[in-house]
Amino acid sequence: MYQLFLSPLVKWVRENIYGLFLIGSVGVIAETISNLNDRIASPVIALVIGVLLANFGVLRSWSKPSLDLASGHILKIGICLLGFRLAFSEITEIGSSTGVLIVVAVVVIVFFGIQKISTIFSLNKPLALLIASGYSICGLSAIAAMKPLSQADEEETGYAVGLVTLFGSIAVLVFPIVQAIFDFDESLFGWWIGLSVHDTGQVVATASAVGEDALDSAVLVKMCRILMLAPLLMFVSFKQKKQSKNSQKWKLPIPIFILGFIAAATIRSSSVFSESFIATIGDIRNFLITMAMFGLGAGIRLSALKNLGRQPLVLGFVSWIAVLIIAGAGVLIQNQI
Repeated sequence: MYQLFLSPLVKWVRENIYGLFLIGSVGVIAETISNLNDRIASPVIALVIGVLLANFGVLRSWSKPSLDLASGHILKIGICLLGFRLAFSEITEIGSSTGVLIVVAVVVIVFFGIQKISTIFSLNKPLALLIASGYSICGLSAIAAMKPLSQADEEETGYAVGLVTLFGSIAVLVFPIVQAIFDFDESLFGWWIGLSVHDTGQVVATASAVGEDALDSAVLVKMCRILMLAPLLMFVSFKQKKQSKNSQKWKLPIPIFILGFIAAATIRSSSVFSESFIATIGDIRNFLITMAMFGLGAGIRLSALKNLGRQPLVLGFVSWIAVLIIAGAGVLIQNQI
């Protein structure tokens, strides 16, 4: 039986060895560049490399199977390992049940609000879902996790990633300036950062520029936002299952990779593994998602992005302002408690 399984696998690896070498090499290059400048996330670097190689005609048919593997199975494995970032016990550290409710409320309002606003801009639902996920939960990781459920193509995924990267980067520059001008309480300002800045790396970079108190509260709030990824993934999965016309054939209501994500978070919360082992898993996860982003980037054709028009960019800006306002309201409520 093992022979029946291994023989096709070995044959496939031999036939696609150059493609596998390519995605692995790009992953290493992206990680190396990111280590030299930690303000630039390796998945973003890999995505850009994929876009450039694809649009300059470097990538040919020989690389397609490996690129599909990266943007498919490797991406889902990375999402499963993403669960090891989370410990359910961290929720209690936020200070109060009201604080947790504020985080949940902001995430839910932003997630569904952006999708509602997108109808005004006549944006298609897959792209709106990815933008809403990236803005409300955890940036690139949320987009990567929601992509298999969204039915979005590579161009739409690339646009969503671009918006999260663009406005998250603007936040990294703007927030420290705002703090320097108005001299807000660092802890509360950290709450605002944690509630409104998209990607985890952007949260850390922004809060670090403000101060230690801001960093502590921002990271804690951000972790609570990340914990919302699993329930929102499950919600979208069940919603799609309910709307599916093919109800005669039974399917697992929750995709396996979401179950893997929840299982990983449960294991992390039980403190079975040491912190060093969790850190190693984190490095592996980041490398897998980096390769996956290269695969997604390789499917983006810049000429096709023109068909999306300026509407997604306008939506991204309007949504960013809305997120800042909603998060600010949450901070004000928290300050009154």
